Amino acid sequence: MNYFVLFALLGAGYAQDATTLPSLGGVNIQSLLQPSVPNVPSLIGVESPIISEKYVLMPGDKLLVTVIGKLTFSYQSLITYEGKVTINLPLSPMTPSYDVTSQHTLYQDVVDAVTVSGLTLREAQDTLTRAMHKYFKDAEVKLTLIGLRSAIVFVTGEVQNPGAYNASPVERVSQLVARAGGLSPLGSKTKISLIRGGLPHANVDIERFENEGDLNANPFIESGDVIYVPPVEGLVTVRGAVFGRGEYRIRASALTTEKERMSEGVYELKPGERVFDVIRKAGGITPWADLHNCYVERLVLNSGGKRQRIPIDLHRVVFEQDSSQNIELVNADIVVVPPVNAFVYVEGEVNKPGSLLYTPNLRAGDYIGQAGGPAENGNLSGVSIIRNGKRLPGKHNPVLEPGDIVIVPRYGIKWWQDYVNIIADVGIPTVSLILTIIALQR
Repeated sequence: MNYFVLFALLGAGYAQDATTLPSLGGVNIQSLLQPSVPNVPSLIGVESPIISEKYVLMPGDKLLVTVIGKLTFSYQSLITYEGKVTINLPLSPMTPSYDVTSQHTLYQDVVDAVTVSGLTLREAQDTLTRAMHKYFKDAEVKLTLIGLRSAIVFVTGEVQNPGAYNASPVERVSQLVARAGGLSPLGSKTKISLIRGGLPHANVDIERFENEGDLNANPFIESGDVIYVPPVEGLVTVRGAVFGRGEYRIRASALTTEKERMSEGVYELKPGERVFDVIRKAGGITPWADLHNCYVERLVLNSGGKRQRIPIDLHRVVFEQDSSQNIELVNADIVVVPPVNAFVYVEGEVNKPGSLLYTPNLRAGDYIGQAGGPAENGNLSGVSIIRNGKRLPGKHNPVLEPGDIVIVPRYGIKWWQDYVNIIADVGIPTVSLILTIIALQR
């Protein structure tokens, strides 16, 4: 074929779709126009490199077998369902066959299969080296894991979508629980059972894994494992000035960008847990928490749902290590952490009575000024402060605390104004009456 015909065909190829390019003598013209790009294998994400002394091979794992010796070659092998890996040899050790299309030497002879299932990578490497000595006395085998098997794991119990799931042996229990839709509202995070071979294998505590990073509490899975999530044994509600977790976090308002000061959530209660243990689960206390006035609401038995209030001074628990205040909780308890009252109230004879935002180090007079100042009959010398139910004198203009109530009283008698009013209201009509009587007598 002359060059004119070749270029004519190439030009026609450009005018066609890339999938319909012609071929010349069995040679694909598209391969002439586009350089071949080798396929790059993609890897499954792993949290750390796989250690050959620890990784146990199972059916489905893919290996690169490299034979090193007088004749060096390599091939890929998939561990069969019987747990074996094949031993491949070149078609001819001296003149190996060459595939023009893939540009790789072909080693097609399968001469044996060796069981490696249940062995670690290092153990399997030693086993294959001994087997290869039948064919090459000086051969040494190196194994490289290039593909992970797919496992089948059963997730049961209190999850949103129980069932069978495909997984890899580098995944942990928490990842499978998440793939099953997460826990149901009654699912336990702390007492999950990992069953292997029909027998209990490990107790899984996802809560400890999440809070403390304990990987031993969240083990790897294997094919055939059963993950059973039991119902919780106890629940406790935490309400108030805590940060919360998950959907119970303190959220930012899209309109005001101000934080909501309260959160409320239900958390699993483990036996023996105390007030501060559960508050830690709820994200911890906020800076505006009133530590002195916390309390626990507990159901009273045989009372028709009534609750008793148990005062808790968290300030003593946190700063004084007073364990007497850190009581043990029971199922259905409600832990309340109230926020500090961040307002000061000004009442009485002022122009704008009401609540004012608390500002540290301001005095009573400052808040009276923010309330518009005293009204016409306001008696500043008689100001009093109500704090925690007690009345305190305000004549020295004290520094106020959150929740204080400022009372501005009314004057009893304002002498100059009262006398003018008396003369205006009583004196003038009386004088007029006297003058009228005198005129009539004349």
